[in-house]
Amino acid sequence: MFAIIQFFKRRAIRQYIKILSPILLKSYGPRESYTKGQISAMLQHSSLSLRYQKYAFALFGDLYPDQHHELSQRLFDGHAFNALQVIAIAKPSGWKGSANTDNLSNHYGQNSRY
Repeated sequence: MFAIIQFFKRRAIRQYIKILSPILLKSYGPRESYTKGQISAMLQHSSLSLRYQKYAFALFGDLYPDQHHELSQRLFDGHAFNALQVIAIAKPSGWKGSANTDNLSNHYGQNSRY
């Protein structure tokens, strides 16, 4: 039973990071910490699960120090973090899928050094 609860908790945290980060950034701009009202308004707006909302408040705000400490252990190797670092996790990286105009790369493959 404990493994099932942990699965749903991890899934909710991933969704909070993935979905709530860009919404908070767009609505309120980049900040080190968001208020409880801002986070709860965006949770209602995004229709995410409210079961683990304490973790959303711990990720993006200064509330719930026990959950904040647990998240710092799991996500940041025990180092202190703020909302800007959580938002940085959610940003996509790498190749964006644009067209390649180099004929040799197209012939030999995208990652070739020809």
